[in-house]
Amino acid sequence: MPVEVEAVCAAFGLPAERATLRPHAYSSSRTWQLTTDGRQFLVKDVPGDWPAERAAAMAFEKDAAAAGIPVPRQLAPLSPAFGCATRLPDNSLVRVSEWVDGRPARPTDDLADWLGTTLARLHALRPLPEAEPVVYGIHPPERWAQWLAAGRRRPWADILARRLDDLAETTDWVAAAFRAAGDYVFTHRDLEPWNVLLTPTGPVIIDWDGAGPDSAGLVAAHAAYSFGVDANAYEAHGGRLPPVGDRLARRAGLMLSRLAERLQRTLGDLDPGPFAIDDLDRTATERLRDLPTFVAELRKLK
Repeated sequence: MPVEVEAVCAAFGLPAERATLRPHAYSSSRTWQLTTDGRQFLVKDVPGDWPAERAAAMAFEKDAAAAGIPVPRQLAPLSPAFGCATRLPDNSLVRVSEWVDGRPARPTDDLADWLGTTLARLHALRPLPEAEPVVYGIHPPERWAQWLAAGRRRPWADILARRLDDLAETTDWVAAAFRAAGDYVFTHRDLEPWNVLLTPTGPVIIDWDGAGPDSAGLVAAHAAYSFGVDANAYEAHGGRLPPVGDRLARRAGLMLSRLAERLQRTLGDLDPGPFAIDDLDRTATERLRDLPTFVAELRKLK
């Protein structure tokens, strides 16, 4: 159900007269572009689960902005539900931030030094004594077997049955690399090219809703891999990278996480969101097929 422009404006103290609200994008969450009083804002759906964790992510986003990290400015609601999110009369939760005019980063953009500098600064803000591998897809073998049992008629069932040992071996490697890292910090946790907008004044990092504890070095190495740049730029600015054999364990962990989500969406355990079930079945099958080769290549890369 679309949110009402009058309700959003009232919740954030913005003028509603002649305000417009149009859909912008829908991937993990729905977003809209709000135009009011000659200004533009991004309105975003906020899931209601894990409110304490989401509030912590929003607080870290503000800390990053205060430290000079390029972040869209949050708008404070008149009656917060948690963090910068508020509950509208229809019971939905939304947040609002300033609109950023820019384009997503591309492989041809030379962002190595910016990425290394920015991550080193970000990871100095909030070091942690410990952390859990929340986004790494760490599931016991029994869980994959349960999904296989529930999805015997799904297109990915046969290849999942042949990949159970590979999944267990990959999971053990990813979990061990995270334990060995020891360099835990609060960080963005989804620093991908589509979450960096290039603007006339420089790159801006968006989509901080998943920020939380992670390994600084594993995050930096994965970000360099995703942006196609040299990870050594992070070390040049004071960061520390994991050993070469473990350097891209986070990339494998994210693959496990996204694969598990695809299986659960096709089984009806999770809302499929904007994704077609046939597409989820197909990509899950492809990821399972390519798993051994993909992991072997990651373990060789520097």
